[in-house]
Amino acid sequence: MKKRRIIVLFFVIGIAYFVYSQLFNQPKLVEGNYLELKETFKGHSGDVWEVKFAPNDTLMVSGGIDQNTKIWNRVTGEIAHNLPHETGSPSVDFSPNGTLVATGAYDGKVRLWDVNTGELLNVLEGNEGVIWSVNFSPNGELIAGGSDDDKVIVWNVNSGKIKYEFKEATHNIWEVVFNPSGNYLAASGSDDAIRIYSMETGKLIKTILGHSMVPLAMDFSPNGNLLASAGDDKTVKIWDTKTWELLHTLQGENEAHHSVIFIGNDMVLAGGTDKKMLGELLEYHFGFTGYTKPIVATLWDIEKEEVLQTISAHTDDIGLGMDVSTDGKLVATPSKDKTVKLWKVKSE
Repeated sequence: MKKRRIIVLFFVIGIAYFVYSQLFNQPKLVEGNYLELKETFKGHSGDVWEVKFAPNDTLMVSGGIDQNTKIWNRVTGEIAHNLPHETGSPSVDFSPNGTLVATGAYDGKVRLWDVNTGELLNVLEGNEGVIWSVNFSPNGELIAGGSDDDKVIVWNVNSGKIKYEFKEATHNIWEVVFNPSGNYLAASGSDDAIRIYSMETGKLIKTILGHSMVPLAMDFSPNGNLLASAGDDKTVKIWDTKTWELLHTLQGENEAHHSVIFIGNDMVLAGGTDKKMLGELLEYHFGFTGYTKPIVATLWDIEKEEVLQTISAHTDDIGLGMDVSTDGKLVATPSKDKTVKLWKVKSE
């Protein structure tokens, strides 16, 4: 009987410790002065998955679960256009000249819209699953889309015809991004791989392995020398784009990273969730939001591998696509809390 009581006691203590570590253990917050909250944009009725700045930084576009993707006047905070989607659009991008917006939708189609009028100009087809990522090439001639049908498709923007179709991935494509010169396209998927494609030959030139779980997000540094990747394995990895070798692995308090962006060539911001397994389960079934102050994004000094600042302003997870303004002075963050927040980039 005594032995049974001891076993029960240890079991109860174990359960209590597990619950405490999952729900009540406050992650380490790092106060910094690099990012200062400037404004909050409200207007979405559901989760916001991605936000992008227009090239002149006066407009933004945001999309998610809502049936209306929104083009915002960044200066006034007003909605310039609602772009209707029956099924929502988790991915968005501006063309380099700022005249077009691309939206990737849950119905497997990429749509091109006139920024000035909000008019639908073209529908690009070829994918059969959710378009999780769209990205214009730097010269604006191509647009890439990645879908959960395991395919990456590259279209000619003017003709709407498919130029390349890549099928090497074995599970969902989460991110597609051109490097600053437009010579390469990087694609990451649920098979834990990052693939680099040549836009000159249309061939796979490199498969990068290193993440132990899905790399959900990527970004090239402004100078093109580095590639950042981040995802479900809690890490941000920095790769040399000349050799594709791993240079740095960054890890903080986040349980998963949904988005990653460079701020300049020396800092990287990764956003996602710090909810552990039990918290995620309770949120999904009961709308539980937690007992601790969340860390939804972390800013690192790349070379020092040092956390410079943690962000807690959102009340729910960061979506799949943050962005930095063209002049590098602003950061936009989308969230499941139905808002887009605008941050001023400062220097210590």
